[in-house]
Amino acid sequence: MTEEQLNLTRTETEYLKMICSLAARAAAGTDFGKRQEELYGRLCREMQKPAELTVSLNPEEKNLISLGITVYELLCREKQNVLKDHFHIETVSLPAEQIREECRMIVEYAGEHELDTSELQKKVRYRKKTPARKLYISDLHFYHDSLNRFMDVRGFAGAEEMNDYMIRQWNDHVTDKDEVYILGDFVISRGREANEILRQLNGRKYLVEGNHDKFLEDKAFDRGLLEWVRSYTEINDAGRKVILSHYPVFCYNGQYRTTPDGKPIAYMLYGHVHNTHDERLVNEFIRITRETKVPSKDEPEGRSIPCHMINCFCMFSDYIPLTLDDWIRVDEARRESCG
Repeated sequence: MTEEQLNLTRTETEYLKMICSLAARAAAGTDFGKRQEELYGRLCREMQKPAELTVSLNPEEKNLISLGITVYELLCREKQNVLKDHFHIETVSLPAEQIREECRMIVEYAGEHELDTSELQKKVRYRKKTPARKLYISDLHFYHDSLNRFMDVRGFAGAEEMNDYMIRQWNDHVTDKDEVYILGDFVISRGREANEILRQLNGRKYLVEGNHDKFLEDKAFDRGLLEWVRSYTEINDAGRKVILSHYPVFCYNGQYRTTPDGKPIAYMLYGHVHNTHDERLVNEFIRITRETKVPSKDEPEGRSIPCHMINCFCMFSDYIPLTLDDWIRVDEARRESCG
């Protein structure tokens, strides 16, 4: 297996060791926790070397460090639902107060040693080479600080911390070849701030305009940073029709269409409603529609309406733009958990 050389100082290695230790103990009893524990032991052995370290990591180990960092960040933000959905950590094996204390100690260690954690994490994060993909996400609301306390209750300390986390999540999972379709409410600020965010994000970016995208009216905004801006569009994704709108479209184009074996060939992707009571009303509409039978010459009892509407709200994917197939899986799991 090809190895990648990383030149880590003792300070950097100690920082990563603390993160791996926390991730391993929090996920005790899982395969992920066992692998993090093995990586922790590896880093402990590296610490026995001279002051300046050259750590040889294969892609699997580098990916494991990257995942450990993500779990650490989720533990700090107490995102138990994301840990369960994305890492299969059903129960965190450490008390919440102990996690808070250890997260505080890790942050303090980085501060005391003037460690540039953002640059270090960029260095160690593993990026698997993938072909160009179509990705989707909605309602990121960059700069919208009040969402940390109201409605979404995102839990970041402020807009700057939220922006940094969303940019990192985006760039860790999006390549420059990817096409990312943003389903509205992208930046809640002026044109210059929107320019600043867009210049930091990987991929070719397309915007379906939302009701809060007022930066588009600012003369300072550089529209060249986006491939296009539309209020509604329909695209093809691997032979499937994808309806893109900021607002939910209940009777969307192609809603009844299926393949000969009954698989849907049209999907409606939307945003706007976040995870509010409006989303629950949409869910109820979907349930009623799927249970409704319509006349069919091939099925005497009538056939069900597929009705595949998917809310691409950024918090459902931990702020990561996802493929259509990934969104289908996330949506199905979310609906099952909601009963």
